[in-house]
Amino acid sequence: MSNEIILDTSIFADLRGKNVIFTGGASGIGREAVIIFAKAGANVTFGDVNKVEGDKLAAELGSHVQCKQTDVTSFQALKDLFAAGAEAHGPADIVCANAGIHETEDWLSEEYLEKDCAWPSMQVNYVGVLNTIKLALLSFKRSGKAGSIVLTASVSGYMDSTPVCAYTGTKHAVVGLLRSFKTVAPVYNTRINLIAPWMTNTPFAGDTAMKMWGELPMNSPEGCAKAIVFAAINPKLHGCGIWVGGNRLYEVEEGYIRTRPDWLGQEMSDNFQKGWDRLSAPYGKNGALSALH
Repeated sequence: MSNEIILDTSIFADLRGKNVIFTGGASGIGREAVIIFAKAGANVTFGDVNKVEGDKLAAELGSHVQCKQTDVTSFQALKDLFAAGAEAHGPADIVCANAGIHETEDWLSEEYLEKDCAWPSMQVNYVGVLNTIKLALLSFKRSGKAGSIVLTASVSGYMDSTPVCAYTGTKHAVVGLLRSFKTVAPVYNTRINLIAPWMTNTPFAGDTAMKMWGELPMNSPEGCAKAIVFAAINPKLHGCGIWVGGNRLYEVEEGYIRTRPDWLGQEMSDNFQKGWDRLSAPYGKNGALSALH
């Protein structure tokens, strides 16, 4: 059974006047998402390590968009990003943790034997995302606003993806954050979702991978960006993992939950469910995905 999602861009009109915090917004998928948010009338404060390109984009989009140089591995820098958004536009309504990197060296080679080369991926792709979620939930709690969080993972968060082993591990961790915070977030009147792009036509993919991909369907940066914006503003989505392939959207988490008895066995699945229900009871039933948990 296919869980394909039909992307209805008409709901983007609901973005007018919303305040958005966005990490990794100066290039690639993030850049396109910032553009969509801004053109729909949202106030956008986005962070990126590339201040030059970020400022250029903000200037093109108008006074309701600003860029702040942000290294997501710095908790203080993330706090400053949220503060800049609040000062300019008021507390956030939507927070998107999009910044990410992958390893560029063969850190398993003899040349890098004594270097801790995998750590930057963990700091940006996991710790940076975790701290962004933390600051988002605290912001929503303080403001009393109904919040929305969108994480940018990857198909590599669901499948093995060689040879970028460290990157793949960090994106699995982002899926883990979705699955854990989907129960906690409603306590803060917040929805949380993620997108998981497959091959996307950006410099991030690399020339070699692009050539190997050949004629297979490929995402455009704009196609992935629309998925981010759709997840951010659609009030019906919570706890969803949205696979993006060839600019088509598929929800993954519902199938993962529904088929659990098939791969775990009915008895163990039932026992897990009973334990999960007891441990998650303090958070109420609103943390469930489509009432399946």
